[in-house]
Amino acid sequence: MLFCLSNLLYSALWVVFTRRGGGEEVKSSRRVKVSVSEWSSAGGAVSPIDCRYREMTRELSLYFSEDALIRYRLRVEAEYLRLVLGRVAPQLVEKASAVLDEAVSEASSSVVEEVKKIEAETRHDVEAVVRFLKKRLEERGFAEAARLVHIGLTSEDVNNLAHSLALRDSITQVIAPEMELLLKELAAHAYRERWTAMLARTHGRPAVPTTLGKELAVHAYRLLNSLRRVGEARLPGKVSGAVGTYAGLVEVFGEEALEVSERFVKSLGLVHWLATKQTVPHDDVSRLLYELALSSNILVDLCRDLWLLSMLGLIYPRPHGVGSSTMPQKSNPVELENAEGNLEVASNMLSFLASRLLLSRLQRDLSDSTIRRNYGVALAHLLIGVRNLRAFLRRMEIDREEVRRDLERHPEALSEAVQIRARLRGVDLLEEIRALGTGDTSYLERLRRLLEGRGLSASEIIPEAAEKYLGLAPLVAELVSRLVKS
Repeated sequence: MLFCLSNLLYSALWVVFTRRGGGEEVKSSRRVKVSVSEWSSAGGAVSPIDCRYREMTRELSLYFSEDALIRYRLRVEAEYLRLVLGRVAPQLVEKASAVLDEAVSEASSSVVEEVKKIEAETRHDVEAVVRFLKKRLEERGFAEAARLVHIGLTSEDVNNLAHSLALRDSITQVIAPEMELLLKELAAHAYRERWTAMLARTHGRPAVPTTLGKELAVHAYRLLNSLRRVGEARLPGKVSGAVGTYAGLVEVFGEEALEVSERFVKSLGLVHWLATKQTVPHDDVSRLLYELALSSNILVDLCRDLWLLSMLGLIYPRPHGVGSSTMPQKSNPVELENAEGNLEVASNMLSFLASRLLLSRLQRDLSDSTIRRNYGVALAHLLIGVRNLRAFLRRMEIDREEVRRDLERHPEALSEAVQIRARLRGVDLLEEIRALGTGDTSYLERLRRLLEGRGLSASEIIPEAAEKYLGLAPLVAELVSRLVKS
């Protein structure tokens, strides 16, 4: 194992050295430090999210980067200190608040860099934030306020709130709006194609007529309901101390400790959890992640249906870029395939995160910490999938002639209507129609002879066209479209 890792490291460094040396191999046993900018410019990012898909997922760095986590922690510490000062040193609240506001609002790269330098010494990320805030207050002449930073808290009090805020903000500001745009575009297609009759397939085989609009509406309705549940989700927060006994808070706030804790958590827009270990139980987070995993799988299903319609030649993507390095005629549904892959990654990651976060050992272990740092990774794959799906819908065309021919090639698709209408007239022809087999050019003629032989009027029983046997398909598409609009 160590031998393989050392070879991989050597190979990576060799690539960097080669690129720097204009193609000449640079042999050196020295350890070389490669800056982030140099490494990124060399295409050295391990994750495609940070390289190939960087532009597509850039907004999520506002919520899930290391810088963002530091800013969220600063916000929590600052808001809590304001609360403490109001209780212990109310004369400092107004003036110290200005320093706290400045520290949070100006949490620039220089601030983050300073916090990271402190962390290099402490080897504790939350302690680094605490020391930075204390130092900033002391520099501005508020030593009395500085000694109260983080009092009564444990680091997980800060972390759980920071992660919940980041997750909530990223979903409300980026993920949900992007999914809502996809939903609206999908519903618009469903409404536009509500009367576009097409052949439905069950088990991959010809079934009965449907409409393209109704089929798209099925996916839109599923996504609509899933997004409603995402929108209803409320994320948890806790401020209960080292093992959830509130002991530290009681020292600071006395008998009001529980009330203060609840009020503080709610002031951040989170749901207060009464009974906790050192970590807040992640039940509510898991429900949200499971729902997002469900949304991802709903969209995978949409990708596959659209891909199959493309394979059948019923829809196609307008040419865009190079479809093949060797076949000039190709225009491929690459956005669908890219979306499907990323959505499957998202679904699996979100499901794993959701289930694993429900477990902990006694009052605390750190396994959930590294897991929570992957919220952004899972959501980034979801975002890539959604945006690629939207891109495909924008260049999707319908080959209406092929849709019509596909229906006409399978007149047996009307056999359900025939057997139902015959039975309503007192004649059961189900087995005899089944014996006619699948459709060909003579199918309708054989069907007419069968009906007339049983004293039935073929013109009354056989639908004039597939469009005459669509049931409520157009209405379903229209109703779903209205629901999405509302």
